[in-house]
This record gives sequence, C-alpha cells and structure tokens, in this order.
Amino acid sequence: MSLFSIGISGLLANQSSLSTTSHNIANANVEGYSRQRVDQASRLPEFIGGNYFGNGAEVGTVKRIFIQSQQLELQAATADFHNFDSFLNQASRVDSLLADSENGVSTAIQGFFTSLQGVVNDPASIPARQVMLSEANTMVSRFEQVHNQLEKQASEINGSIASVADEITSLAGSIAKLNTQIAGSPGSYPPDLLDKRDTLVTRLSELVNVQTIEQSDGSTNVFIGTGQSLVVGSLANTIDAQPDPLDPRKMQLRLTAASSSIDITDNLNGGQLGGLLDSVEQIIEPAMNTMGRVALAISNSFNSQHQLGLDLNNELGSRFFNDINSTELEIGRVNTPAANTGNASVSVTIDNPALLKDSNYQLYLSGGNYQLIDQTSKATVATFAPPAAPGSVQVVSEGITINFLSGTANNGDTFELQPTRNFARDLAIEVVSPEQIAAASPVRGEQSSSNIGSGVISNITVSDTSTAQFTTTPGNLSPPIRIEFDATPGEFSIYDMSSGAPVLLAGGITGYVPNQANDMLALAGAPFNAYGYEVNMNGDPQAGDNFDISYNNNGAGNNQNIALLGDVQFASTLDNGNSNFQQAFGKVISSIGVKTQSAEIKRDAAESLLFQATERKASVSGVNLDEEAANLIKFQQAYEASAQVINVARTLFQTVLDSVR
Repeated sequence: MSLFSIGISGLLANQSSLSTTSHNIANANVEGYSRQRVDQASRLPEFIGGNYFGNGAEVGTVKRIFIQSQQLELQAATADFHNFDSFLNQASRVDSLLADSENGVSTAIQGFFTSLQGVVNDPASIPARQVMLSEANTMVSRFEQVHNQLEKQASEINGSIASVADEITSLAGSIAKLNTQIAGSPGSYPPDLLDKRDTLVTRLSELVNVQTIEQSDGSTNVFIGTGQSLVVGSLANTIDAQPDPLDPRKMQLRLTAASSSIDITDNLNGGQLGGLLDSVEQIIEPAMNTMGRVALAISNSFNSQHQLGLDLNNELGSRFFNDINSTELEIGRVNTPAANTGNASVSVTIDNPALLKDSNYQLYLSGGNYQLIDQTSKATVATFAPPAAPGSVQVVSEGITINFLSGTANNGDTFELQPTRNFARDLAIEVVSPEQIAAASPVRGEQSSSNIGSGVISNITVSDTSTAQFTTTPGNLSPPIRIEFDATPGEFSIYDMSSGAPVLLAGGITGYVPNQANDMLALAGAPFNAYGYEVNMNGDPQAGDNFDISYNNNGAGNNQNIALLGDVQFASTLDNGNSNFQQAFGKVISSIGVKTQSAEIKRDAAESLLFQATERKASVSGVNLDEEAANLIKFQQAYEASAQVINVARTLFQTVLDSVR
C-alpha cells in the first residue's frame, strides 16, 4: 500500500506541475503576468526496521517568480517616463506657438514698429498711416490669438487632470478590493491576484508617483505624491479635481478620506498628472504672464509718447492703445474666492511695467496683517496692516499698487493677484482713424531771418502736454514765447508773443555757453522749466538774434514724434530696465525652448530606464515558452513514471492476493 501511496503522491505532484506549466503557457502574452512554479517537497519518511523509507512527494506551494525590488524599480521608472512625456507634449505645443517665425507675437511686434517707418518718411501720408493702423491691429490680434490658444490648452489640461483624477480613484478602489480578496484567501496568497494588483499599481504609476508598503496580511498600502495615503488595506480614498477657488482657470486636487478633504495639489508629482501640473506652472502661466507684461509695456510706453505728439487735426495726441489702468482692468486683476468670510473688494494698479514679474501673487490676511506671497518663488514680498477702505498700498519692488476699494477682510481671507496674466487678451487700440496718429511734435521753433549769429535750435523735446501751456487754449501754446539774446554775451531774455508784440517775461538770464548744447528753459528756471517742453540750442548767437517757439499748427510734415515712437521699440522698458519688448519676449521663448529640450532629453533617458526595468523584470518573471515546453516534457515523463509505479503496485498487490487463494 505504501507503493500505491508513493505513486499517487508523484502522480498528483506532477499533475499540479503540469497544470501550472500549462497555466504559464496560456498567460505568456498577458500583461503583468508573472510565471508560476510548483514547489514539490518530499514527504516525511517512515522509520521501518532501523531505516527511514521515503513516502513520496507532495505539493508545497504554488508561487510566482517575482522580485519585489524589480516591481518598485518599474513603478519609479514608469512614473518618471510619463511625467517627462506628458510635460514634453504640452511644452512642445507652447514652444511651437510662441516661436512661430511667421505667425508669432514677436513677428507681429516687429511688423508694427517697421510700419512706423513709412510715417516717418512721409508723415502726411494717409496710406502710410493706414498701414501703421493695420499692423497695430494685426499685433493686437496676434496677442489675443496666442493668449486664447494658451487658455484653450490650459482648459484641455484641466480636462485631462480631471480625467486622471477619476482614473486614480477608480484604480484605488480596484486595488482595495484586491487587497480584501488577497488578505482573505486561505493558505498562501493567490499569485494571479497579486499580479493583477501589481498591474493596477503599475498603471497607477503612469498617472502619479506611487509608493507601496506590503502588510503582513498580504495587502498593500499605496501612497501617492509626497506620501499622501490613497489605499490603506481595504479602504480606498478618492481624488477629486475641481476649479481652484483662488483661480477658477486652474485645477485643485483634493484627497477625500471619510468626511475630511484636503488640498494636495502641491504635494503631487510624477506620472502624467505631475507632468500636466508642471506644464501649467512652468510653461503656460509664465508664457501668459510674459505676453501680458510685454503688452502692458507696449501700451504704456507707446501711449506716453503718443500723447506728447500732434495729429493731423492739430489736436494733442490721445492714447493710441487702451489705458492699462482702467477701472475694469484693475478690478479684473484680482480673483476673490467665494469662501472668503469678509467683504473686502481689491484691485491692482500697474505702477511700473519695468518692475513687473512673470508671477501671480496670493494676498493673505493672517493675524491682522496682509502677506503678499509670490506664487512662483513662494517668497513673501510684502507684509502690511490693512489700510482703511478706500485706501491703497504701493508695493514698489513689484511695480504695483494694491487698492482696497471697500469692505473689510477677515483673518483667513485670500485674494489671487494677477497683474499681467490677461493683458495680452485685453490689449486694444483706441485710435480709430489715420488722422489721429500723433506723428508731429506739438511745439515748433523758428529763427528770425535777420539773425547774424550761428545759433540754432537743435531740438525741442516735449515731456508733458497736460500743463497749462498746452491746455489753456486748445490749438495754441499759452504763451508762445520768443528767446532773444541780449547785448551781454551769454545772456538772453524770454518774451510772451501771445499778442504778436513781445512782452518781456524774464530778462538777463545767464548761463548760455556758445557752441555746446544748452537747455534754455532749464537755464531760465521757474516757471519756464515747468512748461512741459524744453528748447535745446547750440552755436554762437549774437545780440538781437531771436527764436520763436509756438504751437505746431498744420505741421503735417513734421515727423519728430513718430520717430520717437519708433525708438520705443528699442527702449529698455522691461526686466528692471534691462530688456526691450522683443528681448523680454525672446527670454521666455528661450526659456521654454530650453525646458522643452531638457524635457525631451529627460524623457528619452527615462524611456531607456523604463525599457531596462521592464526587461529586467521580464527576464525573471516573464514566461519563456521554450523553458515551459521543456518543463511539459519533464513533468509529463514524471507523471507517466508515477503512473507506472502505481501499475507495479497493482501487479504486486494482485500477486499477493493470488498467492493466498
């Protein structure tokens, strides 16, 4: 009977091995499947007649061929690759959009300022002025188009973030269910369920960085990001994506466990989700803020110079572009969360575009004081007590003033300040006709034909057309003046020419130095140095030489102001006085290009590491069909041999029966 038992044990053990080998072959192409092996062990021997005799074989465990460290390596490599790949996809889109040599913003800026040259060459030309207006409209439209495309991309990313959050929640639920099944299984843990769980965890690592900890009951706790618990045993938490209360155009990710919910957006990294979040923070928001900064500087600088000129209607120049500090725009720069318990109303004024940064800010009231936090650097750039409304606080370092219009805030109230983000969309043209282009200077100077000296008016610069000299009588200089040199060398007098006859305003003014630049009104002092313009003279005038300064009526041929408007393109009006418009825009294009290239290099390296990790795991856990075919033969022969043992036992037993009949 012991021979029967030995044969049957071998038959059953090898039948189990055959079944497991067949199972391996059937699942050879199943993703995440780890090959399985039956551990056969000898039964305990029996002590008979002073010796130990074997009792056959038995099945120990059916286990998967698996190395935990390889699974962890695969998870990390998967998260890295999908992080860089997701970031690269978004960065490449922005890079192509901004660096477009034909349809980019930089090209449109260049086209607009190039069109000014036609007006410089022929200030009275209506066609040249119309071309300038057309190019201005093209530039404004290009700013808006690129801004809108970035907004669209950001909206698409938000949709992707919401989808990823839903999938993370779904995977967490499935992992928790498998934990329950594995922990509740009798005997050893089911290899196929372990594989399914690892496959889900690997898929989860495609979406977000994952850490796992094995528990004594076979279950796995899953943590994401910087250690936020997603699955604990049979309990799964959820990830919800919802509009950020501070900025509804961005997404906030909240981890919900039981009845509590916390914001974990800043704690998530890696995987597709990490790449999407990084692309918004590092690519899209800086691009939108830079475009807004450049548009603000163009509008502010061009308006300032345009308002110092004279148009074809003999009127002082108006704003060419819209006012950067209109009430509507100032209010629109602040997002006020509905969760605020106070009723404070806040707006932002742009003081100095040169000091603006590519940053949004969080204004937070805590302990009775406001803190202004740069959302890019996370640094607190200002702390101040709330002013009484209406009141304002100037933040000189950031180039802005925060206006507290009405109401009061409570501790814990926050405001999102976006000084530059949307002005690329909001930039508009206020000049509606070619005649309104202020190409000429509103002041002209003429020297008397009877002058005998070599004195000349080398330049008249206008700095402020809001003074009484320009506004008292529209279309006239109040007063028009005459500069006449006295008999004493280096002395001159200023006369009021309002009535046509000279009326002395100041005489015996000293300080003129022949044959060098002289600012005449500055030499004259108050009130002349506050007229809003300056007359620069050179040469060596003689006694009795005079020069008339008057309003430039019908000065259609004058191009002095349009030439100065052209110079605005090259003025360092951004980056703390270190960059002009195109240099500042070029910096963000260069920065995004570098980040895109770096992401591509990192993605390729991560792809290689992922391939290596996958191959290493497959070399251990993967099914080798040649090896399994050999095992089939081996176990088949062992099975047949065990069957033959049973046959021998049957024959011997029959012999024993026959011998006692």
